[in-house]
Amino acid sequence: MPILTQIRVRQPAKLDLVGDQFVVAGIGGGFEGTIGLRALGPRGAVLGTGSAQSAAGGIGTGEFSATLSLDRSPKAGTRITLQVFGDNPGLPDEGPDPGFDLCEVELIYFPRLRGFVLYRVVAGDTLTAIVRMMRDYGRTTVAKIVAANPQISDPDLIQVGWRLRIPLQD
Repeated sequence: MPILTQIRVRQPAKLDLVGDQFVVAGIGGGFEGTIGLRALGPRGAVLGTGSAQSAAGGIGTGEFSATLSLDRSPKAGTRITLQVFGDNPGLPDEGPDPGFDLCEVELIYFPRLRGFVLYRVVAGDTLTAIVRMMRDYGRTTVAKIVAANPQISDPDLIQVGWRLRIPLQD
């Protein structure tokens, strides 16, 4: 009897900001309940790997969560791809690579990320002024704010009411 699993990543969500290590959580199953994790850089280089154990063990689909640490760090604001999959038992000619039921989530990476502030743009704001306001909370730059907010196509044109994620680094 073929077994069908479906992996769903609940955290992180598409275009979430992540740092050198982050929690991956969802539901799914894999060989003996093992879920594979892998982060890829923009050119496909492996930045980190890990695994999680499904709560259902080897018999079904269940919740999983694990912390994924990156061994390699791209520059701040780089789009990376999280791959989550039903772990392949390692036989070279059996099953897809990297594993079964591959789920991919695009994320935005910042090294030494401490978190971010949600900031609502008001009349008269500029990104440079916002960077100055954030100095007491952590380091950021206009370029990092632009990278963290895909809705910004021109750094000189931000709109009143926008909620911006301001990444804060050590």
